[in-house]
Amino acid sequence: MKQNLRKVLAVSVLTASVLGLTACGNTAAAEPEVTYDEAYLHSVADFLIQNWAGMPMEDIANYAVMDAEDAETMIGSYGLPFTADAFTTAFAGYEGSAEELGAYVSTDSYDTPIVKGDEITLNVNLTYEQRPAQLSIVFNKKSVAESVALNPEYTMGEILEKAGMNTILGMGTVFAVLIFISLVIYCFNFIPNIQAMFSKKKKEEAPAAAPAKAAPAAPAAAPAAEELADDGELVAAITAAICAYSGTSSDGFVVRSIRRADSATWKRA
Repeated sequence: MKQNLRKVLAVSVLTASVLGLTACGNTAAAEPEVTYDEAYLHSVADFLIQNWAGMPMEDIANYAVMDAEDAETMIGSYGLPFTADAFTTAFAGYEGSAEELGAYVSTDSYDTPIVKGDEITLNVNLTYEQRPAQLSIVFNKKSVAESVALNPEYTMGEILEKAGMNTILGMGTVFAVLIFISLVIYCFNFIPNIQAMFSKKKKEEAPAAAPAKAAPAAPAAAPAAEELADDGELVAAITAAICAYSGTSSDGFVVRSIRRADSATWKRA
């Protein structure tokens, strides 16, 4: 009995698993696929190709720089299947490549559209006078062009030539910068000499300082008052002695200064 129950349970689990997988498969299949009209996509590409070929370069340049608001107004008026950015980018791309491409010759083939997510990519192979090119347009799920790119195709020699030129320009720029830096560093050696030269000029141009005034000579010393005082006392004493000895008054005497004689004179005498 227990074995029968186990078998029933195993069968039930297996049935439930199968039903679950079936439900998942139905959900994936229910997602809507992106549909498109291939002929319509070709006509959008032809619209661009023919306008590039038959439109004056002046008009192409005007469309290339058109602002988003004006582009949206024109797209809405004419019912063009482009976003504003895709429209202006398409004409700007052709304007930038027109000189390398030359005149339009033919449309060679349309590649099978590639669907990835909600986007559809169409590649168109073109021939121009100077080189072939590939037009790549990315549409949304409503078949409105969101991105346009015109890619010229270069030969291997042209690719190598451009790579070589880019390498030469890059290396030349690096060497030029290194040489400039070396010159700047070398010029640092002259900075002290230049500073010294300017300092010397400033010193020469500065006015000479006025000579200091000489200090006034000290006044000659006056004769010693003490010596004169001693001479006066000596004269008074002698006068008093003479008057006392002679019994006369000292009123008639005239006292004159006594000058000290030079010692050399006494010796000669």
